[in-house]
Amino acid sequence: MPLEETTRDLIHDYCVRDLPGDINWHTDRFSFINDDELRVRLGRAFYSARYTYKLMEATFVQGDEQHPFVKFQIMQYASIYEAVITNLLWGKFKEHPEVLQLQTHKSYKPVNALGSLTKMWFGEEELFTCVYRDSKTPKNSIPFKDKVDCAVRIGFVNGSYSEDIKRTYELRNLAHIETEANKQLDVEIEQSKHAYWRLGPFLDDVVTFLAGNGE
Repeated sequence: MPLEETTRDLIHDYCVRDLPGDINWHTDRFSFINDDELRVRLGRAFYSARYTYKLMEATFVQGDEQHPFVKFQIMQYASIYEAVITNLLWGKFKEHPEVLQLQTHKSYKPVNALGSLTKMWFGEEELFTCVYRDSKTPKNSIPFKDKVDCAVRIGFVNGSYSEDIKRTYELRNLAHIETEANKQLDVEIEQSKHAYWRLGPFLDDVVTFLAGNGE
């Protein structure tokens, strides 16, 4: 059964009391995102992370009971960083030389350079001719840390906190319990706070950079 309505209202009022605004305010922080649906979802993720933190405060959970609150916040902030950086790289900056380079790798491509009756061998293994040329790397195959480094080189992410963003993303992957156990790592409240503290400067820097470049 849910708590009494007066108690529920008391908890909700506590959760929203110190927030800078409602969900629309949080959505407006992503005004530079052209995709309407993505912008709304980013705002909701930001708002829900902040609401969850306040709910954790209001109920004063400790120890193991605190863990799911902290993990949820880490997942939200990491997803926000990832979505914003990826959207900008393959949106506003898709033709930037750094992005073109990011999604290019060298690979071997088989070619029929010899006659059909000609074969070469290395020991007991047949050799095949090929060329070593540029290939396009699928966006989802590029490690997030490389995307962050690319954003730093372009200029819309500040290198002073880029490693913190990578760390938040790394912590998000601990959502897989087996990975968490193997690495013997855990998420803590200070890490979720750190992810939040970096988000404000991150968004401010993006807006400033885009405005300075006429975007």
